[in-house]
Amino acid sequence: MRRVLLALTLASLPLAAQSTLVSVIRQPRATAAEFTVPVTEFQVRDGGDFADLHLGVGLGARHWDDGDNALRFVADANATADQVFLGVGAIVEVPPGEGAFIGPRLRVGWAFHPRWALSLEGEHLERPFAPGLTVRRRSSLGLALTTRF
Repeated sequence: MRRVLLALTLASLPLAAQSTLVSVIRQPRATAAEFTVPVTEFQVRDGGDFADLHLGVGLGARHWDDGDNALRFVADANATADQVFLGVGAIVEVPPGEGAFIGPRLRVGWAFHPRWALSLEGEHLERPFAPGLTVRRRSSLGLALTTRF
């Protein structure tokens, strides 16, 4: 697993020169941190207004308040226009010793600076192939602080 993480990190270095997004998320029973590097990034101009679009992939980690951790793989699309931040993403979360949780995420918030945004995040993760009576869903709301480097 360490070799895979190292390979993903080294493969993303040339892309990191564009603008990496880093997010810190606080949920009711957990804290998460993620970084995404752009697959593509562009700026759209409508009159005098600009909209920044970021399509990216990345890694993250979630730390539960009871001490458990989980690795997260992220694919997301974020847009910032006229102090509004909107993000849509797909999450794969892999807790140690369990099957993967997969699901969508939505962020809506306020871009109070061209490189900073504060947003409300909602995600719904499910484990589609879980056997028996194990936990199959994780849904949560949280507050996310996102910055662009």
